Amino acid sequence: MSTFNRQPGSKYMPAPRNSGSHQGRSANTGYPDPLAYLQQKRVEEYERKRIIYSAGSPCDRLYLVSWGRVVICGVTGEKRQAVIRVVGQGGLFGESALVSTGERQELAMALDKTGLMAWTREEVDSQIERDPRLGLALAQYLAGQCMALNNRLENQIVHNTPERVMLALIELAESLGTPSDDGAMRMPHLTHQTIAEYVGTSREIVTFQMTRLRRMNLLKYDRTYADVYVGGMVEMLRSQGITAPSARMGQVANEGAP
Repeated sequence: MSTFNRQPGSKYMPAPRNSGSHQGRSANTGYPDPLAYLQQKRVEEYERKRIIYSAGSPCDRLYLVSWGRVVICGVTGEKRQAVIRVVGQGGLFGESALVSTGERQELAMALDKTGLMAWTREEVDSQIERDPRLGLALAQYLAGQCMALNNRLENQIVHNTPERVMLALIELAESLGTPSDDGAMRMPHLTHQTIAEYVGTSREIVTFQMTRLRRMNLLKYDRTYADVYVGGMVEMLRSQGITAPSARMGQVANEGAP
């Protein structure tokens, strides 16, 4: 189904903007923000667990999450899934549609009831011709995504599972969460299975590690949200000689657990 066809509940609304001090720049990275240059589109609603695209129905659009969350998974030949990333409000996905028309073993699914804007490759190319700043912003955005994925691959190779779970929670909390008064980053609930597929381990191991972190007052969670005490985890990792990659490191490095 084309996301440009009107569906019940579809709405027009502006894309969310980062609250940086410089117009057109991301508050987290300082790089040009692609959302500042993309044409506004109608928001289409996707029910929870609805498949947006898959290997059998490849991605042919660039998507923006207006609300909700989308999980991006890689699918192997054995039909096993690995979570590549979880995209929250204001995030882009489907970038492969801009550079390749070949089939990719990738799946995107709405984790919650989610609102998406979408642009075809032709629409993005046309907008870049009108405003080349969009091309620069997208190139830097894609480079940032590549660096983040490289960091995760390095973590899986170099670090043990307890450290990998903490690094994953830091990454997820900073991309999906909002600051709480007690210094935690609060993010909506993710199942232990989803976190396990993100880390590259089993659900049982993730449950064990998250219980350990909760006993250490570095994590609180229930079926609605998780409070991640990023500063405390960063300090614990630093004591082991591990530096946690973080877009907001300067803001969270001195925040600890309660």
